[in-house]
Parts: sequence; structure tokens; C-alpha cells
Amino acid sequence: MSPKSILLLVSFFLLGVLANAQYTEKINSNRPGTSQGAFSVGNNVLQLEGGFGFGKEKHKILDTKTNVFNFDYSVRYGLLIEQLEIRLNGRYRADGVTQTIGANQQKINRSNFEINTIGAKYLIYDPYKRPKENDSLNYEKLKSWKEHYKFRWKTLIPAVSAYAGVNFIASDNPFTFPGDASISPKFVIAAQNNWTTNYGGDWAFVTNLIVDKVTTDNPAFGLILTATHTINETWAGFIEYEVQKSDFYSDNIMRLGGAYLFDQDLQFDANIAFNFKDTPSIFTCSFGASYRFDWHKKDEIIEQPGLEGGVKDKEEDEEELEGEEGLEGELEEGEEENDSIKPRKTSFINDFEDDSFRDEMEQDLDQRRTDERLERERIEQEKVDKKQGKKFKKEEARRLKREAKEARAAEKAALKAEKEKAKMIEDIDAELDKMEEDKGVDQELEDLDKQLKELEKMENDLNAEEQKEKEVEKKEVEKAEEVDVDAEYDKYQKEQEKKKKDEEKRRKKEDKKRLKEEKKRKKEESKRKAQGKKDKKKEQESDDSEIEKELEKFDI
Repeated sequence: MSPKSILLLVSFFLLGVLANAQYTEKINSNRPGTSQGAFSVGNNVLQLEGGFGFGKEKHKILDTKTNVFNFDYSVRYGLLIEQLEIRLNGRYRADGVTQTIGANQQKINRSNFEINTIGAKYLIYDPYKRPKENDSLNYEKLKSWKEHYKFRWKTLIPAVSAYAGVNFIASDNPFTFPGDASISPKFVIAAQNNWTTNYGGDWAFVTNLIVDKVTTDNPAFGLILTATHTINETWAGFIEYEVQKSDFYSDNIMRLGGAYLFDQDLQFDANIAFNFKDTPSIFTCSFGASYRFDWHKKDEIIEQPGLEGGVKDKEEDEEELEGEEGLEGELEEGEEENDSIKPRKTSFINDFEDDSFRDEMEQDLDQRRTDERLERERIEQEKVDKKQGKKFKKEEARRLKREAKEARAAEKAALKAEKEKAKMIEDIDAELDKMEEDKGVDQELEDLDKQLKELEKMENDLNAEEQKEKEVEKKEVEKAEEVDVDAEYDKYQKEQEKKKKDEEKRRKKEDKKRLKEEKKRKKEESKRKAQGKKDKKKEQESDDSEIEKELEKFDI
């Protein structure tokens, strides 16, 4: 492999490594820690960060137990330039304090904003922005394994930013000292080191020096140290140590946790926090997320330290300014910018005299951007085709559904017609059956007469039997007159039996009478139906005769 090929591969490797910059392709969140990074979110980028936590606090001296719930939030926006960021952050807290007084327990509920601050952060110093001449890479050093992997003291120089903000708190806030000012200043110096190791992944170390409420009677000072390690493309872990010092409250807090990168604009995180004292002791668990709205339009390449602008000196700076003015003049005359990296704005190693290497890198970058653009166009076209395909399938499904509905309606109409036809045939058959049944009406009337005669005979028999019983009773009465008092009881029993028999005879007589009346009614109804059928038959015969006459007229 030629030296130029080796150098090209190494350069592309260095270009792909994560480095310091303002805007990044993936979200850059301050969560799950509480420290501020030195870099902003990027120009025209809105980022929302928030989470909720719950835990317990115990105060050994005051003998109190507190259940804590808090919600913290942060709104960050890159304004005007890459280095400037404005932010609003705060924390809302609600807790319940249980205090033991003697043998009684008292619970106090409190809620308010613990922190509410608005301010701006500006990147003061970026150590990788314009490297010196002796910091550039050369081919001889790239050939050496020792030179490539050795530790560089220059990476200990951090990027530094300054934050200035204003605190806003409500009056009678239970989480601040009494008489605290409603408006007070806050200042933060943030330093950040980013290291990329070949075997250990990416590391970031953030230091915050905090001076808060310096214009009040109880100023606060703080120090936050945060170390973050990127495990892979989606997972990262962190450890943080915070020191708080003021006359109102002082503490040392340790935080441990991790974050999961769902996509380039969304991150989820979780952490636990605890301290090392018992006045009070603290233990909390927190869960949160970060999301950004990326309206960053300027296309930038995030470069590896040492390659951001090539090796520059004063003369080259002057030439670069002249070249940029000439390039702007050419663009104003009508030439369009292409996607390639522009001269004097792209980082290259300027120590090589052979321009072919520079051309190859530019061509390769142009090709990569063209491929990315074509891939984006292909994906967009696939989305359009998929959408049109779904629309066509939907219309086809509607058409098939409409046709099926029409077919079902036609089938129902045909079934209805068949049922009506079958009903007409059944009605005609029923009429014919009735006409045949009319022939047996006379026989039915004769049977009814016989039954009536039998009922009359049964009635006469009952009357004769009743007459006999009366005669027997009369005789018994005559005999009873001759019987003494001892026979009165037997007489009473006989009278009771007689009453029962009389009641039974009366009931039988009423049943027979009712049956007789029912038979008469049925006979009259049968006669009336028979007469109606005869009349109907005569009408039908007259109609048939009229139809035959009409047909004869037509035949004539």
C-alpha cells in the first residue's frame, strides 16, 4: 500500500472520530447530571430536557422523615451564533415532612419552585478551533505506532464557557432561607475535556464552578465534577460529585446513572443520588428525557482536533481572507454553491506539496455527499411510492366493497322475489284445500246433531234419576219422623251426603248445558262458513264465466 493511501485512510479515520464542536448530528444533553457542558446546542436548535424524581430524606437531629417528589426542567436554544446559548432551567419540589414531637407525629406538606433561573452561556475558548503549526499531523508521525497512540498533554486543556443568569423565587418559599431576595444573580464557569481512546471508547469530563446569590445575605458556592463514558452508539454511563457550600445549607452529593440514545434527537436517562451525612441523609431516584427540535440549516463537518482549519500562520490567514472575498464575489455573479467542501473552509493538512492528495479527498467527500443526497432522494421517493400504493389499495378495497354490497343487494332482491312466488303458490294450494274440505261440512253437521241428541238423552236420564231420589228422600223423611232422638245424628249425616250429591248433580247438569251450547255455536259457525264458501265459489264461477266470455270475444 502506498504512503498516500495509508495517509488517506488515517485521515478519514480521524475525520470520523467524535470531536468538539457546537452543533452535532446527535443530541448533546446535560442530563442525567446537573452540570453544564461548555458547548451549546448549536445555532437555531431548541432542546427540551426534563425529568421527575422521588426519594426520602431523614434528619437524625430533628428526627424528621421526608418523602420527596421533584420535577426538573431545562429549555435551551442556540441564538444567533454557534457559541451562544440561552437557557431556562428550574426544579419544582413537593414533599411531606413527618416530625415526631413527644408521643405525637405531625406531618407538614410543602410545595414550591426550588430553583428557577434564566440566563445565557457563551463559549469563551475552544482549544481545537485554530491549532498551532506544530500541532498538525504529518506523514512521518502517522507511520509510528508510538506517536499515534501516545498521550498528548494538549488534550488536558479544556474548552471553557461562562454562564450568567438571574434567579427568580416566590416570597415565603419554604425551600430557601427566610428573607431571601426574589431576584438574585448566578454565575457559572464550565470547563469540558473530551477524550477519544482506541480501546476505551469516548470520555467527557466536565467541571462547573458556581457562584450563586452573591448579592444576598447568604451567598452559595458550588463545585460539580462529572465524568461521562460512551459505552457504545446508544448507551452511556456517568458519575458525578457535587459540593454545595453556604450558611443556609451545605452538602456533598454523589450521582450515578446512564442514558439511552433512542434516535439522533431523543434521549432517555435515569440516575440515583445520595449523600454522606445524616443531617439530613438523602436518597433519590430520577428518570428523564431530552428532545431537540433541529432547525440547524448550515451544513457543517465536525472535525478532529488538529484538522479544523489546517496549519495556519499570519500570512496564510491573510491569503485565506483574500480567497474568501474572491469566492464571495464569484458567487454573487451567479455561480451556485455545490455540496462539496469549499476552499479555505475545509480542514486539510497543508504540509504536503502534492495537490493530488487534496483533490482526492475533495472528490471523495463530494462523492460521499452526492451518495447521501441520492440516498435521501431514494428514500423520499420510496415514501411517496408507498403512500401512493396505500392510496391505490385503499381505493381498490373500497371498489371491491362497493361491488360486493351491490351483489348482496341483488341476491337479496332475487331471494325476495322467489319467496313471494312461493307464497303465491302456497296461497293457491291453501284455497284448493279449503274447497275440498267444504265437501265434508254436511257430515260434520250430522255429527253435531247426533251429539246434541245424546246430550238431550243424558239430560232426560238425569231428570228421571233426580225424581227417583226425591221420592226416596220423601220416604226417608216419613221414616225419620218415627225415629227417636238418638237417630238425629244419622239424619244429619245423610243430609250432608244429600247436599254433596245435589251439588254434584247441579255441576254435571251445568257442564252438559254448557257443552250443548258450545255444540250449537260450532254448528252455526260451520253453517255460516259453508254458506260463505258457497257464495265465494259462486262469485268465482261467475268471474270465470265472464273471463271465458271475454276470451271468446277475443277469439272471434
